[in-house]
Amino acid sequence: MKQLFDYLPVVVFFGLYFLGGRDIMLATQGIMAASVVQIVLGWLVWRTVKRMHLMVFVITMIFGTLTLLFRDPVFIKWRPSIISFVLAAVLLVGHFLRERNLLQRLCESLMASGFGFVVALSKKDWQRLNLAFVLYFVFLGLLNLYIAFRFSTDFWMTFKMFGFSAIQMLFYGCVIGYIYKRMPEADRQRLFHGKNDDPTPPPANQEKKDDDAVRDHQ
Repeated sequence: MKQLFDYLPVVVFFGLYFLGGRDIMLATQGIMAASVVQIVLGWLVWRTVKRMHLMVFVITMIFGTLTLLFRDPVFIKWRPSIISFVLAAVLLVGHFLRERNLLQRLCESLMASGFGFVVALSKKDWQRLNLAFVLYFVFLGLLNLYIAFRFSTDFWMTFKMFGFSAIQMLFYGCVIGYIYKRMPEADRQRLFHGKNDDPTPPPANQEKKDDDAVRDHQ
C-alpha cells in the first residue's frame, strides 16, 4: 500500500487526462490536489513526510501553478525534467561527499529489510551504480524535454506513460543484472537457494529510515 501511495499523484494525473477528455489543465489540477493529499495522508497515517514526496510536492506546486496561471502546459511539461535533474544532482553531490553514497545506503536498507542480509559489493561497484543513476536521470530529463517540445501534448502524455515505463524497466533490469554479476557466489546461494545459515548483518551505522528512495520520480 505504501509503495502504491508513492505513485498517487502520477496516477491521478494520467487518469484525469485520459478519462477527462485529454484536458491538461484538469490533469494539472488533479496532480496538484493529489500531491497535497499525499503529504497530508502521509503525515496522518505514518506520521512522517518523505523528503522525496516533499521535493516533488514543491516542484509540482510551482510548475502546476504556473501552468494554470498562464494556461500554458509547457510548465507542467518541465516538471518531470526538473525532478530528474534534482535527483541527479543529489546523487552526484553525495558521490563525492559521503563514504557510502545515497544509492548504496538505500539499496542496503532495502536488502536488509527484504532479504535479511546485505549483498556485498565493492565501493567501486557502488560508485559505478551511483554514476549510472546520475546519467539515467539526466537522460530522462533531457528526453522528456525533447518529447515535450518536439511533439504534441497528447503524444507526450502517452510516451510518458508507456515509453518512460519501458525505459525504467530496462534500466532497472540492467542494474539488477549488474548486481547479480558482481555479488559474491555465497550471496547468490543465499539469495536464490535460501542458504542463510550465516547471515551477514547490515552495517552497524545502517539507518532505519534511509534517505528517500531514488525510485521512479513520477
